[in-house]
Amino acid sequence: MSKYQRPWLKGILTALGASVIFTVCLGLFMALTLLIVSMEEGGGTLSSESVALTLAIVLLSQGAGFRAGAITLSIVPLLLTFLLVWLIAWLTKTLSRSPQAYVTGLLLWIAIMWIFEQNVAVILQDPVWFIILKTATVYTVGFFCGALPQSQLMKRCVQFVRDNISERLAVSVKLGFVNTAALLLGYFAIGLITLIVWIVTNQSAMLRVFHMASMQTGSRIMTTICTLAWLPNLCLWAVSWLFGSGFAIGDLASFTLWNDHAAGLPTVPVFAIFPQAVSNDMLRICFISIPLVCGLLIGITELFLPRCFAIGAGKPGEPVNVGRIIVQFWYPILSFFLTSALMALLMNILFGLSSGALGQHRLAHVGVDSAASSRVVCLPSALGFSFAWLLSVVVVAMVFAMRLFFGYLRSRGKTSENETGASHSDADNDTSVPDISNSSVSSSATGLAPEDETEIP
Repeated sequence: MSKYQRPWLKGILTALGASVIFTVCLGLFMALTLLIVSMEEGGGTLSSESVALTLAIVLLSQGAGFRAGAITLSIVPLLLTFLLVWLIAWLTKTLSRSPQAYVTGLLLWIAIMWIFEQNVAVILQDPVWFIILKTATVYTVGFFCGALPQSQLMKRCVQFVRDNISERLAVSVKLGFVNTAALLLGYFAIGLITLIVWIVTNQSAMLRVFHMASMQTGSRIMTTICTLAWLPNLCLWAVSWLFGSGFAIGDLASFTLWNDHAAGLPTVPVFAIFPQAVSNDMLRICFISIPLVCGLLIGITELFLPRCFAIGAGKPGEPVNVGRIIVQFWYPILSFFLTSALMALLMNILFGLSSGALGQHRLAHVGVDSAASSRVVCLPSALGFSFAWLLSVVVVAMVFAMRLFFGYLRSRGKTSENETGASHSDADNDTSVPDISNSSVSSSATGLAPEDETEIP
């Protein structure tokens, strides 16, 4: 096979390998889960449904919701989505990152997902073209995550930036992306910690739900493991709740820091861990202030860190360059604005993907309001960056004010010393001048001229 044909083949291997590995692993787990549930609950075997259910879950992990009888499920299991994107990226990085590989891989991926769509035993909510578009988007994201970091295009872009953009501007843009990644990871960690606190606090309620549903130990374990597929969704809901927005389970329940209304929820174990309202006002204020504090701390650190913006007033002995002082404050504004814009875009996307439906009527919307949740996360973060920038301006202005003040004191001290020295000099000059008037008087009294006084014995 020639070197021109290999990239086309490697693209086929990437799509085929990703689909086979992901589907087989998920199918084995679903078969085991259905087998354990059917054995413990005493009903008929459910393993025969594992293939159709696996195909539906594969499509669901790419955003294609489905309906089976009275059950509607369109909440994307984001953990499976992230794993699928990572698998595609890893195979792309390992096999081929060429455009030819992308074309053949994408076409094969669309064909495989179309076959899955034709063989599911549930009713898909989206039309075929929309499902194809969603699956193509997932494959494209995974391919570019694996291809771009080490591609020639990325190297050329980096070299172009180094050659045509100033170093400080490049650092500002880089810090904008770094801040976005740091905030996303930090907020996700905060959401995970909050979710763990919910589980520890409400584990007794979840055990009661297991008991009400008559679930045995094996079924409880497998159900809990299945719930982990929606772990990122729950972390995002926890972030929304902690920062002041909250989330809802359709028309049946709503959870915020101020209320925890719930009535008639279905016996789903994960619903039992959802939190109660926080009665302490000070604690609520602390929770809501977390993104503000995060933005403030990151902003202050970067503004004064030597490897970042290194905001300063210069050395005391140097002449003041007003232009340089003003320009150094423009680069942080660019970086912080880029961070705020990226955060608003990504948080809206993530909050939108984390929500969906569990039914058609009262459970038609489960999750968060993406606009409101993004606002309580991104707006305080942006305010934190703004306060950090204003604080740096105030600090630099105070440094200049102190220098002017101490310079004024030193000039006053030198003026006082000069005046004191001049007065002492005048006094010394007065004592050294002979008293001509007294000499004249004494000379006139003796009747002699002053120069003749020396001749008198």
